[in-house]
Amino acid sequence: MTQEELELLCKEKVSKKRFRHILGVKEQAILLARRYGEDEEKCITAALLHDITKEMKFEDQLQMILKADSHTSEIILHSTPLYHALTGAIYAKEVLHIEDEDILNAVRYHTIARAGMSKLEKIIFIADATSIDRKYKGVEYFRELSFKSLDLCMLEMLRDDMRRLLKDGCLIPVDTINAYNSLSLELGPKKA
Repeated sequence: MTQEELELLCKEKVSKKRFRHILGVKEQAILLARRYGEDEEKCITAALLHDITKEMKFEDQLQMILKADSHTSEIILHSTPLYHALTGAIYAKEVLHIEDEDILNAVRYHTIARAGMSKLEKIIFIADATSIDRKYKGVEYFRELSFKSLDLCMLEMLRDDMRRLLKDGCLIPVDTINAYNSLSLELGPKKA
């Protein structure tokens, strides 16, 4: 599937607002790919697919998850806003026949992260949170930091995400905690 065909598919599957966000993530991912020497085509594909199932009904997404992945954690199953990352990866693999594990993982982990993320996975995680349409406190800091260090940006974003989730009384996926701990150990106590 070409980039143009994939964009048309996204445009058909999501609202105008969501499509603008997807295009913003694509543009941010391209900038980060150029900065860090990552494959632009893979970044574009993952960026276009990251929210492809975001507007599906939760019930339909849950059925998709249960059919495709019997090992999904209880925390994810009780966190409906996280479904689209899993279902996006499932859709990419089963419907679009994308076999590239790096692209599939970038879609799957763009919301929760995980330890040992590839450069592509980090780029999509960060691009999703720092695309031009994002307007939250601290976004400018994360945009700047993303061009200095992917790892430090990931660590700071995960720290911020976990603070917010704890404040709101939300569940925190084990993969998110593992990603934070792994990056903290990797970067050392001074930067963590």
